[in-house]
Amino acid sequence: MKVTLEKLLYTMIKGWENEQRFVRDDLSFDAYEFLSDKLGHKNSSTLRKMSGPQSSRCGAKLGFNDAMILMDEMNDYRLLEYMKEELKRRKKENEQLNFIFSKPHTEL
Repeated sequence: MKVTLEKLLYTMIKGWENEQRFVRDDLSFDAYEFLSDKLGHKNSSTLRKMSGPQSSRCGAKLGFNDAMILMDEMNDYRLLEYMKEELKRRKKENEQLNFIFSKPHTEL
């Protein structure tokens, strides 16, 4: 199973939500509402879309600054490691494409 940004974000938020419900002794605590407020969003739907399936995202993307705020608030830095690995993957993919397209078609 491939870890995607959406799955990782969902796992982080839900895990933190369960932890905070216990710490705060408040079973109605909604992490999406709390974190959306920290990000300065008017409502939680944008954050919910970011951690939802591709079909429901409607162009909602997680920016670096928002990721840093979320990681700091939840004290969970898995997003940073994911972004680092994703950059490595993209660089490798780009190098492979450059190699393929740098040769004349007759040599391939």
